[in-house]
Amino acid sequence: MDVVEAGLLGLRAAVAQLTRRETPLRFTIYPMIHVAEPAFYAEVSRRLRDHDLIVAEGIQRSAGSPSKASLLTQVHRLTSRSERLGLVEQTRAVYEVGVPILWADMSGAEFDAKWRKLPLVERAAASVAAPLTGLYLRAFGTREALARQVATDDDTDIDEWRPELGLDRLIRDDRDALLIQAVTKIYEERRHEHIDVAIVYGAAHVPPLVAYLMAALGYVVIDAEWVTVFDY
Repeated sequence: MDVVEAGLLGLRAAVAQLTRRETPLRFTIYPMIHVAEPAFYAEVSRRLRDHDLIVAEGIQRSAGSPSKASLLTQVHRLTSRSERLGLVEQTRAVYEVGVPILWADMSGAEFDAKWRKLPLVERAAASVAAPLTGLYLRAFGTREALARQVATDDDTDIDEWRPELGLDRLIRDDRDALLIQAVTKIYEERRHEHIDVAIVYGAAHVPPLVAYLMAALGYVVIDAEWVTVFDY
């Protein structure tokens, strides 16, 4: 399944609708790229207004100092400051469209506690790599190169998964579990309601989510529509 495609028409994300014959509850999945053209986020926001509930990604900030997650998102902030690339960083304003939001993610305190349990070498490497990558993309990156980096399908999801790395488990596996728990609870409590639930989450989390919805809950993809993230 192609989730985010880098092709001749630019970088595009597949917005997929999933239904289950026995229940009226529908899910629509929006794979998010965290640096994009403003038009992409505007289009996602426009579509979200038609939903009944939004399941959203976003590590919740604790009071006081920012979560350690902000170290890793430096790459997005630095990349978005490149006038040459002309891209912007995703903000929570994307979700704020007057529809109820369920945050299916860690709190800042939870993330920080798990971060402290990672091997020192992994923490040090991540703390250095994120800003260096952002600075490189800001100075020398191209839209084409960025598109190739974030393109996502079932194969890239498997190829890039490194379960032996604590950081991969923290950023992907642990948060995948929280997302699946939230979606399962919605299904169990509201599957008899005629509602359309939007799931707005990073593209890397979409393949395991779709696999779960299909294998465990019996959903099928009935439609997918490409939305341009940026062109080049």
